[in-house]
This record gives sequence, C-alpha cells and structure tokens, in this order.
Amino acid sequence: MPKRLIPVSCLIAAVILLVMLNFTTPASVGPLGVLVFFTTFYVLVFGLAVGAVKVFTKLAGGQMGKKGYLYGAVIAFGPILLMLAQSLGSISWPTIALTGVFVLLGCFLVSKRL
Repeated sequence: MPKRLIPVSCLIAAVILLVMLNFTTPASVGPLGVLVFFTTFYVLVFGLAVGAVKVFTKLAGGQMGKKGYLYGAVIAFGPILLMLAQSLGSISWPTIALTGVFVLLGCFLVSKRL
C-alpha cells in the first residue's frame, strides 16, 4: 500500500465530513448522502485505527504488515456499529459491550487466519 494513501484519504474524508455536517441535514441530503456520510466516516476511522495499530506495532518492536491493516479494518467497524445502534435508538451499556466483543472476536479471527 502506498505510504501516503491512508493519511491523505483520511484527511479528505475529514474535510468531506466537516462540509456535510456544516451545510446539510440528513433529510435534505437523501439516501445517497447518508451512504457518503457513513463511507467517509469509515474511511476516517480506518485511518485513525491504522495509525493506532502502527503506533502499537512500533512500541512492540515489530513491523507493520498486512495483518496490521486488517486489524485497522476490524477496529474501524466498531464505531460504525455504535452509530447504527444509536440511529436505531437502542444504545446502552450492553450494546457497547457487545460491540466491543464483536471487535475483539474480529481481531481474534484476523490473528488466527493470517
């Protein structure tokens, strides 16, 4: 993966999200705008998660490989699940705990498969 692709896409996603949050409403943007919002939010969180995995990998003395990007993808899906629960109106402590369990299971799967 190119060295600057993830940080640049993360920055572009942050700009798109800021523009969407300041100039539109969910009712006016429509279904395609909501899809763009969730996609750019995932790209933003993916960039932050890959950065966090990269920091932890360097602290552990290893090198970031393909597995680190997969960990970032799994971790980035957690906030999307929480936003889905919030939109359905059922966010609570058990929902947050269950989301954490799903993310941990996904990370376990990544560690065992590669």
